[in-house]
Amino acid sequence: MRDGPSLELAGMILWGIGMGAQDSIIKAALSTVIPSAKRSTAFGIFDTVFGIAWFAGSTIMGLLYDRSIPALVAFSVILQIFSLPLLALGQKADVSQ
Repeated sequence: MRDGPSLELAGMILWGIGMGAQDSIIKAALSTVIPSAKRSTAFGIFDTVFGIAWFAGSTIMGLLYDRSIPALVAFSVILQIFSLPLLALGQKADVSQ
């Protein structure tokens, strides 16, 4: 057994670093594509869709966790695979405008 909450604290720190990096990178990428007059609206829409998707995914994963760990793993892997075409499209996008 381990002593104290050291693993939990390390996990929270790593989670915070990951979320901060993701948030800043996404905002920076959107800033180069969206005209300055529409950035606040674009950030609001993005954050709303991101939050709804996160809630939906967490709900599904919670339900799967109660029923079948292999199904939870399969769900996670399948969604990651489906995200690859979006990543490829994002890399092809011309952001030099």
